[in-house]
Amino acid sequence: MEFRAPGVQRRVGGGRVRARSAHAVGLRYGGEGDAGVSALPYPEPALTDGRIGIRRWSEGDVDCVREASSDPRIVDGTTVPTAFTHDDGLAFIRRQWSRAESGTGVAQAIVDATTDVAVGLVAVTLRPQPGVAGLGYWVVPSARGRGAAAAAVRLVTPWALNSLGLQRLEAWVVPQNIASQRVLRGAGYLEEGRLRSFLTSGGKVSDALVFSVISSREAQ
Repeated sequence: MEFRAPGVQRRVGGGRVRARSAHAVGLRYGGEGDAGVSALPYPEPALTDGRIGIRRWSEGDVDCVREASSDPRIVDGTTVPTAFTHDDGLAFIRRQWSRAESGTGVAQAIVDATTDVAVGLVAVTLRPQPGVAGLGYWVVPSARGRGAAAAAVRLVTPWALNSLGLQRLEAWVVPQNIASQRVLRGAGYLEEGRLRSFLTSGGKVSDALVFSVISSREAQ
């Protein structure tokens, strides 16, 4: 059996951890990447629910990076440039490509399915443990409040579990981030517990709530 989230379609065409803006956040697959590490695939075709889609980043998405760089909540704990330049924005996009090429994870743009304009990022990053990955995402301020993050998590979760062969996908959330907790619960993630003094964000140490979903193959 496969893990499936409702409304998902396919579209043609040990130390302290720094907190990501919404949630912090590897499996070998496909062709060979650098240093003999297998590259990871992107969804093919790209995923959409008809309103929100996720796809490979393109250089035309640089304006999304520009807006993200203006939000301290995104910049803190991510590689989004703090002082935006066009070249720095392109470098950020190329870093997202390098994740899949190097076999460390798959970072995709969250887009408006009608206009294909990028409004955020969703990333699946492999953990050291085999079959385990972490989930991270952010949405630019102008696109918040429209369910983009929730839709992206619902889209990427079943794809990651099935196509990357994961047994577990997890997210770490600061307790104050109620909106992200709702997003994860709505996508079928269960809260497992609390890691004390685990995340550092803005120079402050915080606990982390652990959310996860496991493959239906493991649940049987």
